[in-house]
Amino acid sequence: MPQPPAAPPPPGQRWRPVLLGVVGFGVFNLLVSLLVTCSPLNQRFNFKYGNFLPAKLQLLNVYGPSSVNVLFLGTSQTNNGFIPAFFDARMGHGVKSFNLGLPNNRYDIMLATLQLYQRRYGKPQLVLLELSPSIQETDSRYYYLSALYYRTLIEQESNQLFSYLSNPLLADNVKQELVTSAFSSLRQYRNTFSPVSLLDKVGGKMRQVTQRLPVWANAPAMAESPADDAVTASLDEADTPPPAWVTDKMLSGGWYPKAQSPYMTTRQGIADSVREARKYYIDAQTSVNFEKIRALLAYCQHQGIPVALVTWPNHPAYVQAFQHSPLHPDYQRGVAHLLKKYPVLWIDLNRYSPAATKALGAGTFADPRHLTPEGARWFTQTLAERLTGRS
Repeated sequence: MPQPPAAPPPPGQRWRPVLLGVVGFGVFNLLVSLLVTCSPLNQRFNFKYGNFLPAKLQLLNVYGPSSVNVLFLGTSQTNNGFIPAFFDARMGHGVKSFNLGLPNNRYDIMLATLQLYQRRYGKPQLVLLELSPSIQETDSRYYYLSALYYRTLIEQESNQLFSYLSNPLLADNVKQELVTSAFSSLRQYRNTFSPVSLLDKVGGKMRQVTQRLPVWANAPAMAESPADDAVTASLDEADTPPPAWVTDKMLSGGWYPKAQSPYMTTRQGIADSVREARKYYIDAQTSVNFEKIRALLAYCQHQGIPVALVTWPNHPAYVQAFQHSPLHPDYQRGVAHLLKKYPVLWIDLNRYSPAATKALGAGTFADPRHLTPEGARWFTQTLAERLTGRS
């Protein structure tokens, strides 16, 4: 006789595997999140993503924040371009500076970092502030990195969470990322654990190798100067050791040197690099907005903190590309209005690029927007001379 069909399980039992799976995933996510957050992996991932802020705050504590009297706030251009040891030696008079430049930094983050510094160590005697057209925007395209910076600041001072979230200058996508990431640390590292991202990184490395083969093959024929023969640099710039003259004392001031890219050693390589930089820094930006830097300057004015604006040099080909972009007229007008409202000193280091190129040759720029260690030394000393009126 055929067996009667089994009675369906009660509704509670039917959903039990699903609930157990959800709870199990939640527990797993929590454990892995705690593992990542509370282990050395956290700092490693932060640094890999370009979040140098935890490492720099740690360096600052070792460096002696009570004796630091000059802070330099900026982006990766400051991070790679400003060497505190050379600046202090050229300035004299007990000057001790620290490099707080951060990749893809924004002025609202600089203001929050300055306020953190002031609450802990008091007001600096001088703030050097990078003035750059590439960070004059309302939104934040690379919002995950901005969220990592704010997360680091919240880890330092948890009571500032609501003030950050209520800040009208903080981009909406950064706020959303910051709130969402509070439920899982893994969200911050999803690009690391994503198979698609890993495959994309492997494919990107292979494309880089393929593109650079012609550069290496033609380098001797295309070289513009004897320095152009230095095309044997490592594919991974992070693996290239700094020059012999770079000491631990220089690095302890928050400076992270950047090796010269093999692209920057030939005429064609420079053209390709400028084209890529234009896509990244100019074409992706639809407008310029000075609201955030005005808020930072207003805060310094109210607190009585002296400020000097510094524009880092770019490769002349990149400068020309920006001057022909739709952003340039608005940026020029914005700078003029900014300096009219806040009449602070502005040092535009771009005007010294011809002299630097003549002195250093092809070793001035690591890429169209960043300096080599040699270029950083030259321009750091030039900046100090401009501030002291010796040039």
